[in-house]
Amino acid sequence: MKKTQQWFASVIIRPIDEDSRMNPISPSGELMQEEAFDYIVPSPSLRPAQRIELYNQQYWWRLLGVLQDAFPLVTRLFGFHDFNIQIGKPYLDKYPPRTWTLNVLGDQLPQWIEEEYHANDKQLVLDAAQLDCALNQAFFAKHFTPVNAGDLAEGVDQILQRRLRLQPHVFLFKWRYDLFSFRKEMLKEDVEHWIHHDFPKLVQDRTYYFISYRNHMNDVHWEELSPAAFQFLNRFSEGATIEEVCEWLEQQDEDMYTETANKLHLWFQEWIYRQWLYFDEQS
Repeated sequence: MKKTQQWFASVIIRPIDEDSRMNPISPSGELMQEEAFDYIVPSPSLRPAQRIELYNQQYWWRLLGVLQDAFPLVTRLFGFHDFNIQIGKPYLDKYPPRTWTLNVLGDQLPQWIEEEYHANDKQLVLDAAQLDCALNQAFFAKHFTPVNAGDLAEGVDQILQRRLRLQPHVFLFKWRYDLFSFRKEMLKEDVEHWIHHDFPKLVQDRTYYFISYRNHMNDVHWEELSPAAFQFLNRFSEGATIEEVCEWLEQQDEDMYTETANKLHLWFQEWIYRQWLYFDEQS
């Protein structure tokens, strides 16, 4: 039984070709049409190799479908066929699923694009993958007990040395275009539409700063930030105390320092209300 299971697994995880056909050569180097008889009995209508091919196809169609659903913008940039050939299959070949849940299947796709994708549109594809991935992860990421007004009421001295961190579902983005608006327009149409029509215009007129997060209703939202608010919040991405961030702020230019000094109390009120921060007591 174990030998059969190992053979079965070794066959179905091998990539199918562009026509969704199974590799005709088995992992051992024999013809699949012949070797399959050693493990599978024929059915009234299918030979053993045809039967295992169905499992091979279903395995890959399922995984590619999950990636397409998790990365809707990236899929629209390529179309189903090119996404599967240029992105999905080579990614899954390098990073096959290692856990029972498919929710995390694409978590390493941005890393794969950074390492392996080298076309001229790499930056846009990478940005799109990071955005799709963040919005997908935001649904499942943890939410720790947030900083609240009561914590701040304890007094400044009590919280200055406590390390703050962004919630795991909070992501910050810095782009040379408004990718959220672009994504919204792209998702209004199905994948096939964009094979025959021009993409929405992606204006590169300035630097954009965004934050995405899951709210108390478990809905994922995003909004634009000022450069100063973005830079200040970004100090908490890896964890930092308020005292450390204030020391960093003193080294910034006058415009950054002035805006932050004038608005910091309002920012913290909003960030606490939105539950973006928590005390990282493990650091």
